[in-house]
Amino acid sequence: MAFAHYTSSMKTKSKPSVAKRGRPPGSVTKRINARFPAGLAEKIEYAASLRGVAVSAFIQDAVAERADRVIESESHWQLTRNEAAKLAEILAKPPKPNQAMLKAAKLAARHVVIRS
Repeated sequence: MAFAHYTSSMKTKSKPSVAKRGRPPGSVTKRINARFPAGLAEKIEYAASLRGVAVSAFIQDAVAERADRVIESESHWQLTRNEAAKLAEILAKPPKPNQAMLKAAKLAARHVVIRS
């Protein structure tokens, strides 16, 4: 089964911001405002200074890394060995349909349109 992965084309459709002085032509940015508690803001500023980068660059890198991890973890099933074995067993020899399943299939067929 194929999983959709995040790509830049999945970004929300919004008007590109006007390029500001000093930015390379074609670079489009979108502003996201975030407020941080004072203690966290100081921690971020300190960490950015340790890395020798601007606070905004530090935040962008940290958020991008976290977003990648979340997207990756939500894009795949995490199964134990026992769960994977049970799934393989069910796929290899599916159970016979019972009345509840047949009723659910009929109900779904009334609400699902298959397009080719």
